[in-house]
Amino acid sequence: MVHDFNSVNSFQLAITSLESVPNPRGIHADVQVLASDITRLSGLEHTTFDFVPRSQRHPSGLGTAPVNGAAKLYVGLWFEAPLDKFRVVLRCVGNWLDRTAEKYSFEVKIPSAQAIAQQIDQADVKNPPAYTITLATNQAKKLAELLPLGEALLPPQELYLTKAKDYVNTFGELTPAARANLLLMRHRMGLASEETSDLNARAMGPFKTLGDKYQHFRRELLVCKQESDLDSELWQVMQAKAETMSLPEADTQFLKAERLSTLRQEADRVRQQREAEAEAERQRYREQRQRLDHYRHAFVGLVTDALVPLNLAPDAAQFRQAMMAQLSGAEFNRGRLIQAREFYNLSPQEADALEKTVLDELYLLSGLL
Repeated sequence: MVHDFNSVNSFQLAITSLESVPNPRGIHADVQVLASDITRLSGLEHTTFDFVPRSQRHPSGLGTAPVNGAAKLYVGLWFEAPLDKFRVVLRCVGNWLDRTAEKYSFEVKIPSAQAIAQQIDQADVKNPPAYTITLATNQAKKLAELLPLGEALLPPQELYLTKAKDYVNTFGELTPAARANLLLMRHRMGLASEETSDLNARAMGPFKTLGDKYQHFRRELLVCKQESDLDSELWQVMQAKAETMSLPEADTQFLKAERLSTLRQEADRVRQQREAEAEAERQRYREQRQRLDHYRHAFVGLVTDALVPLNLAPDAAQFRQAMMAQLSGAEFNRGRLIQAREFYNLSPQEADALEKTVLDELYLLSGLL
C-alpha cells in the first residue's frame, strides 16, 4: 500500500483486516463505521478515504468508495490527516477497534522532522523522507502503544501543539498546571519562548480563556427558547459547537443546566404573571358585579319611592320613557339618580342597560300594580 504525501504536515494511516476466516459483510460495515467516526471529528469532516476491496486483500492498488453501499465489500481503508490530529485520530481508531472482534493491521507513516523543517516542495520530490510504524492487533490497548511512539517521531512543534490541545480539550484552557508542564516540555525540546507562545495561542483558538468560551457559549444557548430545545436535535448542534471550541463536556453540561434553570425561572415568571393577571381580571369582574348589584338595588329603591299609579302603557319602551320622566321630574329624585350612578362608578352604557332591565321587569308586573 504505497501513497505519496499530499503534505509534509500530515500523516498517513492504512488499516486492513487480517482475519483468516473473514466476516465480509461485518468487516465491510466496520470499515464504513470507522470512516464515519473519523469524519465526525472536528477538522476532519472532509477527509478522503481510499477503500481496500476484498478481492485485493493484499492490494497493490486501492478501491473507490462503494456506490449506495452495495457495489463492493471492503476489508480496509487508507486516509491522510494533519499531524496535529494524530492523537485524536488514534484514539478514535482505538475506540472503534474496541467495538469490533476482528484483527487488523495498522500502518502509520509520519514524515521525518527533516522533511518538515525543510518544507520540501512536492513538485520536486515525490516522496519526502518518512518513518513507518506497523502493528497487527485486535486490541485497542495494543494500538494505544503506537501513540507515544508516533508522537516521539513528530516534530517538536507538533508534539508541543498536540499536548497543548490535549490540555485545552480537557480543561477548556491552559491552566497554571498545564502551562507549567508545557514550560518543562519547551525547555526539554529546546523551543523558543515566542514559538511556544504562538503554539499556545493556536491551541486555544479564538478564545483566550475558559471564561471567554463560557460567555460565547451562553450567547449561543440563547437560541434555545424552551426546555424541549435542550433535548432535541438543536442540542446536538450546540454540542457540536462546544466540541469545535474545545469546551469540555462537563462545562458544556454545566452551561446546559444553567440555561435550563433560566428557562424554568422564566417559565415560572410567565406562569405567575398570567395567574396574577387572571386573578386581577376575576377581581375586576367581581367588583363590577358588586357595583351593578348595588346600583340595581339603589335604582329599584328610587323607582319604588317615585312610583305613582300609571295607566298601562302600550309597550315596554313607552313605559320606560314614562317612568324615567317621572323620576327626572322631581329635582330631588333626579339628584339621587345622578348621585347613585356616580357613586357606583358606572358608565352611561352600563347604567342605561341595567335601568332598562329593571324597568322591563317592572313593565311585566305593571298590570298587577
